[in-house]
Amino acid sequence: MRKVLFFICVATACVSFQANAQTLKFGHVNSGEIWTVMPELDSVRVKMEKTEKDLQAILEEGRAEAEKKYAEFEANQDKWSSVVKESKQAEIIELQRRLQVQQQNAQTRLQQEQQKLLEPIQKKFKDAVDKVAKANNFTYIFDISAGNPLYFNETQSTDIGALVKKELGIK
Repeated sequence: MRKVLFFICVATACVSFQANAQTLKFGHVNSGEIWTVMPELDSVRVKMEKTEKDLQAILEEGRAEAEKKYAEFEANQDKWSSVVKESKQAEIIELQRRLQVQQQNAQTRLQQEQQKLLEPIQKKFKDAVDKVAKANNFTYIFDISAGNPLYFNETQSTDIGALVKKELGIK
């Protein structure tokens, strides 16, 4: 009797699993393809270029100052006493260190600014994917732009790129 009950439970579980497996609906989207045509990216590019130019100008001022100090050192080092020479060398070394720190800070600030500008666009894209997925009863949506997953069966997965573009108002 226990064996019969066990087999009935197993059979019920298998049938239930098979029924659930049949209701799974998979979709995929190439986010990179959609991102390239999102109009909001143009303003991000413009703002990032301006920020990068501003940071480059600050760095160029520092480099120019360092070059000037070094040229002054090269031109006058024979005239200076060892104490003055050491002081000027220390000044140049400190200036170079500050330039390196400024360059690292500029890179960090650039990345932070980019992240800040892209965040609302990422949210808009994700919201559009979520809306399309819910409206079409998808169980999973995979992003195929980065090569993940490594394999998917295109006959069992729907490309929702056109639906997402439509949701975003992209023609």
